[in-house]
Amino acid sequence: MKRRHRVAHRYPKPKRRRLRLRRRTVLKKTQVVARAAPAAPPPAPKEVPPPAPAPSREKGSGKRQILLCPGPVVTSQHVRSALLQPDMCHREPEFANLLQNVRAKLLHVLGLDGRYIPVILTGSGTAALEAAVMASVEPGKKLLVINNGVYGSRIAQAARIHEIPLVEIRSPLTERPDLNRVVAAMKREPKIGTVAMVHHETSTGLLNPVAEVGALTKQYKKKFLVDAISSLGAERLDLVKSNVTFCVGSSGKCFHGLPGLSFVLVAQSEVPSVMKARPRSLYLDLGKHLKAQESGEPPFTPAVPLVIAFHAALDELLREGLKSRMEKYQERAKFLREGFHKMGLSPLLDEKIMSNSLTSLLMPKGLSYQQLHHLLKRHGFVIYAGQSELRGRIFRVAHMGQLLQADLKEFLRVLKESLERASAS
Repeated sequence: MKRRHRVAHRYPKPKRRRLRLRRRTVLKKTQVVARAAPAAPPPAPKEVPPPAPAPSREKGSGKRQILLCPGPVVTSQHVRSALLQPDMCHREPEFANLLQNVRAKLLHVLGLDGRYIPVILTGSGTAALEAAVMASVEPGKKLLVINNGVYGSRIAQAARIHEIPLVEIRSPLTERPDLNRVVAAMKREPKIGTVAMVHHETSTGLLNPVAEVGALTKQYKKKFLVDAISSLGAERLDLVKSNVTFCVGSSGKCFHGLPGLSFVLVAQSEVPSVMKARPRSLYLDLGKHLKAQESGEPPFTPAVPLVIAFHAALDELLREGLKSRMEKYQERAKFLREGFHKMGLSPLLDEKIMSNSLTSLLMPKGLSYQQLHHLLKRHGFVIYAGQSELRGRIFRVAHMGQLLQADLKEFLRVLKESLERASAS
């Protein structure tokens, strides 16, 4: 009341009346405008810029990266074009024919017709490896894992997850296993039914003695599981002479296919056992996939486009010939390693135990892997880091895939310039 009294006496009566009328008029006009004004349009969606083109050694192309990693690998135009085939249902006869062709061509290119049965799986090499681990060890038996790297550890890890009794022989990452320890383990543990090892230990580039271990498994009547994911197609590997019962491979390594498809080669003598084995997994039951593929129909939806691309990659390998491809890998390894030597780079391993598909090199002093990776990727080359205890200490250069001699020359040139630039800064 007091406030009203003070305000009322601030102006004379006529002026107070005019002020009230003015406020009412302004209020009415504001309300009319508010009712008549159309709703503001929603803001236009922001344009998302297209992703930056991948670095490339070819100026202006913005498309091609040279992948010097152990999968995915550089693929040919023929393999990539296979993905543009019409859509296909996996329950139709055309896919059944395609799958049988892939299985037949895989055996033929490896010279294994009539001796092994292939099982194709959708998933990286680890999927096929896990399926093989489960299928290879009978109930009441143990698995002996010969472990000298990250991928040997992976075999042991799969066994532990599935509660498969395990005996493990560990060796340093830069050394081949001691065969005397393998013999001692088989004598000490009579329940060992299967021996498992990696052929090409990709974490270092070391090639393990599969033939020698295979001879021991034959002598002691053990099954033999070999992870040849990054060696099949590049290294000599006689599965029959080496007594290999299960051989695991992948389309996206030295077969020059696309990643995401893998397989297990099962020795004919082991097929009945795999067929009747009690499943340890729903999806990764090797026996289920084997039965279904033999009848022409996969049990689950496979990656149809990857099967088509693998078919194209196998056609390329059949035209080239396995011997010719292995020789090409040897030539690449020699050419690159001579170049590394000229630059003063030191290999992690003795050359006698190195594979033809990957070289591990010690990091130069004063340079981190991240710096080197960045310098090379700017020019379109992708290298690979060290793993486990070797992380930060080495870098890996894989010579897999559809690489040209010009690619390798350019890589050495760019690597030399990058090292010189880094040492000068």
